[in-house]
Amino acid sequence: MRFSVLIFLLLSACASDPSDFDGQLNCGAERFSDLLGKREAALEAVTLPSRSRILRPGDAITLDFSPNRLTIDIDDQGFIASVTCR
Repeated sequence: MRFSVLIFLLLSACASDPSDFDGQLNCGAERFSDLLGKREAALEAVTLPSRSRILRPGDAITLDFSPNRLTIDIDDQGFIASVTCR
């Protein structure tokens, strides 16, 4: 029982508070929109913000929303499918 309470507290500490979101996505995704449709290898030539993540099919991810985090999705063919703030 205590273990499950500890896990709950740790997970809830990681979640973003939706009331903090002011409606502005500010992760800089627009600067990387030219990567859409390119091979994943194109990421080697750019410097991504520190709050970035690259997601591939089957990756486990957190469900928290972070308007400051750049998220790049790679499709199952190895191409960049989306560049978003989340």
